[in-house]
Amino acid sequence: MPTFILHPERLDLTGPGGALCHGADQDWFPDPWQQRAGCGPTTAALIFHYLAQQRPEFSPLCLELGKDCATFTGHMCRVWEYVTPRSHGLNRPEYMVEGMAAYGQAARVPLTPTLFSFPSARTKRPPWEQLRAFVEASLKCDCPVAFLNLDNGKIKQLDRWHWVTLVGLEGDIASIVDNGNAFTMDLRLWYATTKTRGGFVCALGAGEEFASSC
Repeated sequence: MPTFILHPERLDLTGPGGALCHGADQDWFPDPWQQRAGCGPTTAALIFHYLAQQRPEFSPLCLELGKDCATFTGHMCRVWEYVTPRSHGLNRPEYMVEGMAAYGQAARVPLTPTLFSFPSARTKRPPWEQLRAFVEASLKCDCPVAFLNLDNGKIKQLDRWHWVTLVGLEGDIASIVDNGNAFTMDLRLWYATTKTRGGFVCALGAGEEFASSC
């Protein structure tokens, strides 16, 4: 059964020149290093922007809900202070968990970011069904998923060493928002062919127990 966030249109923003963008672009950051390494903070900022529109108690996650580029860039810069890339970027999903939790604490919003991680060795990875269940549980709670891809495997649409926002799953096909664009990709094929570790993070927590309470 297809599972999507309830209001994907809430991720639509107005980019430079008035163009409609599906999500934000890390190139909106003002600093060159932020533009280069800012995919993780951009993804987190987009998820916080969505959650702030979801429930009144989440509104402090995004101080200004304007959808124009300038307003959202200010939000991205605030998130950067907590979801901060290291020298190699935000290259471990644990950094996203830590940053989201710190941002939630600063905003006085009780977030419980949960991580689905797997190692490089395919023989040690959790089964595909567990990943699908994690993603579905997150989406059923109306929470987009932060997805870290370090190696594309056989997927051509993704950028390497990059965070994107996962907003839907239909069978094996994931709906992705990244750099102002929306596209679909075969998540199971990625899972089967990626050569390195990676990760998925739900800002609200995910799993059977949490999903049943959403």
